[in-house]
Amino acid sequence: MEKKIMAFAQDQLGSANLEAKTVGGLFKSFFGKVLQWMAMTRFPIGAKNRCRLERLRGVKIGKHVFLGGGNILDRVRPDLITIEDDVSLAGGVYILTHSNPTAPLRAILGESSHVVKPVHIKKGAWIAINVVILPGVTIGENSIVSAGSVVRKNVPPYTIVGGTPAVVLKTITPIQQLEK
Repeated sequence: MEKKIMAFAQDQLGSANLEAKTVGGLFKSFFGKVLQWMAMTRFPIGAKNRCRLERLRGVKIGKHVFLGGGNILDRVRPDLITIEDDVSLAGGVYILTHSNPTAPLRAILGESSHVVKPVHIKKGAWIAINVVILPGVTIGENSIVSAGSVVRKNVPPYTIVGGTPAVVLKTITPIQQLEK
């Protein structure tokens, strides 16, 4: 029976690869998606409630984090996302921890094309609206990612990046260094 359920689930995905390996994993994934749907709503549920829902899915979230509406934190491996204290994610931010091409492309590109890597957003970072963060990226402490950027490489601390793909626009000098 389990094989039939898993085959049915895979069939529903078309050319995408089913990540769950068991029926239990399938149900966990389903309920995680329900929680995410609730968290990503643009209804005024509040940033704290969005954080609570994402934590239930496995996202590691620090204190005083703002999550705007419409954010999508990886639907398959939310447990690989770490968001430290005092971070702000405006609306429409998409964080991916995996990339899994179709079966024909995996045959062409090889199994290394299936990427699963953590994303880490360090303390004090600000991610502006409609940003995409790709697998394996670390956003440095007190950095800013400009609106509409696609981040595919690590962002150093105290740096402003922007563009598609994101490039360094400016470095930030901490106030404490300016006062010396």
